[in-house]
Amino acid sequence: MSTHYRFRAQSTLAAFMLFAALPLQAQTLPDRIFRHRMEPRPVSGQLVVNGFPMPFPSGSIANGAQQASPGVYSGVLYFPPSSLQSNVNGLGMVTLTLQLIHLGSTYNPMTAPNVAGIQMDNVYLQLQSAIVSGVPVALGSDCIYGPMVIGVTGTWNASAETMSGGGITIPPIANSAACAGFANTLNNSIAGTNNSVTITIAF
Repeated sequence: MSTHYRFRAQSTLAAFMLFAALPLQAQTLPDRIFRHRMEPRPVSGQLVVNGFPMPFPSGSIANGAQQASPGVYSGVLYFPPSSLQSNVNGLGMVTLTLQLIHLGSTYNPMTAPNVAGIQMDNVYLQLQSAIVSGVPVALGSDCIYGPMVIGVTGTWNASAETMSGGGITIPPIANSAACAGFANTLNNSIAGTNNSVTITIAF
């Protein structure tokens, strides 16, 4: 074999060995999560408002980008509209259609040994409609609680990070005419600090 072909074969072998090693490095947790804002991850869990659970619906996702290494990420969480059955003062059990909206940033550190956390800034809870004694009631576009800060902590492993947190403050709506005139009534049941959340992000 000539020197030219022997050098070429050795170079090809070295490049192949380097390339073969890269996927193993890329799969090392947590560096592969949310890479380049192109890998939205499924989110499950619930927000509990004054003791009443609002499960996160199918289609809830976390989308972000690698901010630093190892395991600190920024990005946003998206939640489709959901429903909440709550005992609203003066109205009895009411089924609310509402949406958790994240307009701020997310700080998501994951450190050894398997400690995870999220801080979500500028989170809003928009109430869209209600069913009161079987009668649907539109709540308008101004029935919005927030901004809130949601902080949770927990653990992560090879398949997911699971976190929870309590004492989340939902501020009242100041405009009594909001929510089709039901703002003060809804404030008594929605606003406060007796709120908690659980969040699982699948990898």
